[in-house]
Amino acid sequence: MDDLRVPSSTLLAASDDELSWAVIEPAYAAVNIYDGPAVLAETMRPLTRGQRALLAVHWCVSEVMNGGIHQFLTNPTGVLADEAIAAFRLIGVPEAAAALTDGISMVAATPMLADPGAPDDNELEAEEAVDALRDRLAPLDDRIYELLDEVIYPRAAAYVRTHPEEFVR
Repeated sequence: MDDLRVPSSTLLAASDDELSWAVIEPAYAAVNIYDGPAVLAETMRPLTRGQRALLAVHWCVSEVMNGGIHQFLTNPTGVLADEAIAAFRLIGVPEAAAALTDGISMVAATPMLADPGAPDDNELEAEEAVDALRDRLAPLDDRIYELLDEVIYPRAAAYVRTHPEEFVR
């Protein structure tokens, strides 16, 4: 796979959130999150540390904004959960890493989600458990929403600007 860094002119993006997306767009198109951890690892291999981090942040934020931490963790994007935690720490947003870590613990403590291969004996009970889990996760979702524009995007952009070699060629 070719170098997935972008031209240096990309650093002139108008806003912090645009910059974050601009520097990972080629990586986003190249990485496969749908076919399991081995394929993910292989498609992420050519990425720099910064590209990996911002890609994980992007997927996490996108899923949280669309359906919450529950959606991020239970969709194929959940394969990036550990990457996202490390990424939030790397860019200086430990509050988001903590929210995601707490969310993982809550999902793991919900038996029918912790073992997706388990037989589903009571569909209504499972639905009620998922609804209750989403209610418990809501404050964590709110923590990430609150951090988005004022903390996550600015710190991601600052990381890009202080580590340009990880993003531009």
